[in-house]
Amino acid sequence: MTTYQNQDFDAERYNAARPTYPDSFYKCLLDYHKSKGNPTHLAMDVGCGPGFVAFKLLDYFDQVVGTDFSHTMIEQCNKDPRVEFSDKIRFYATPAEQAPEEIQPGSVDMITAAEACHWFDHPRFFKESARILKSGGTLAYWFYFDPVFVGNQKATDLVVEWSYDSSVKKYGDSYERFFGPYFDQPGHDIFRTTLSHISPPESDFTDIIRHYYHPHEHPDGEQYTSLYIPRRVSLNTFRAQAKSWSGYHNWKREHPDKLDAADELIDKLAETLNVDLDTELDVIFPTVYTFARRK
Repeated sequence: MTTYQNQDFDAERYNAARPTYPDSFYKCLLDYHKSKGNPTHLAMDVGCGPGFVAFKLLDYFDQVVGTDFSHTMIEQCNKDPRVEFSDKIRFYATPAEQAPEEIQPGSVDMITAAEACHWFDHPRFFKESARILKSGGTLAYWFYFDPVFVGNQKATDLVVEWSYDSSVKKYGDSYERFFGPYFDQPGHDIFRTTLSHISPPESDFTDIIRHYYHPHEHPDGEQYTSLYIPRRVSLNTFRAQAKSWSGYHNWKREHPDKLDAADELIDKLAETLNVDLDTELDVIFPTVYTFARRK
C-alpha cells in the first residue's frame, strides 16, 4: 500500500481526522495481557502511522517501538518531542512482515496493529510475530469500520457506495466519481469483510479472541464492547476524515480537474441528512478486535 509513502501525503492531517480508541479498550487489552502474569517491558506497534497508538502504549510499557512501511509517517513520528526527549520510544521505517534488526527473537511482550492489518501479508506477519514475541506474549490488532449515521441508513449507505462501488459500472458515468475502486487491493476487500476469515494460526497462538461489534446488532454498544467509538461530528469534520483515506488520495491524483469526490459525497450527505456542514451529527463506528497469545 503505497499512498501513505508519498511525500505530499499530509500525515498530520491524517492523524487529526481519524477517530481514536477509548481508554476502556486499552484497559481490556492490558487485562488480557496481564491475566497470565506477562511483563510490560517492550511493546511494538506495527503499521503505526503517525504514532498515536505507539505513544499511548508509553502509559503501559517501559519501551515502545513503532514501525511503518511509510517513511512519510515515520518522519512525522520522529518530529514529535516525545521522541526527541525520551529514550523510551523509537520508530523505524520497516514493513510489517519484518521487524527492525534490533528486535531479537522472543523479546517482545506485545505486538499491536491498529487499522492496518488488512494491508499485511498475513502468513508472513503472523510468522514474524510468533518469532519475536515472548512465550505468552500478546498479539492484538483492531479496526473501526465505515461510520453508521445514527437514525439515517440512507446516509450510511452513501458512504458505503462511495467507498466500495464504481459509479462507472453502477450508473454509466463517463469517469469514476467514487473513490472505492482506487483503494489498494486485496486490502480494501479484506477490510470490507471485517477480516472475518483472517486469524492467527493455532500452531503458534492460543487463547484467540475475536470480538466484533456493529450498532445495528448490539444497540447496547458501550456495554457490549470496550472498543466503542461514538462521535459527534460535523460534515466538515467528516470531510477531513474522507480526505485522509488512501482511496481518495489515489482518486485525486488521477482526477485533479474533476469535481472533488469527497466534496461531492459531503454535499450528498448534507442533502440526505438535511443539515448544514457545521451541524454536529451522531455517528458510531462498527469495530472488531482480535487478541491472541503466543504459545
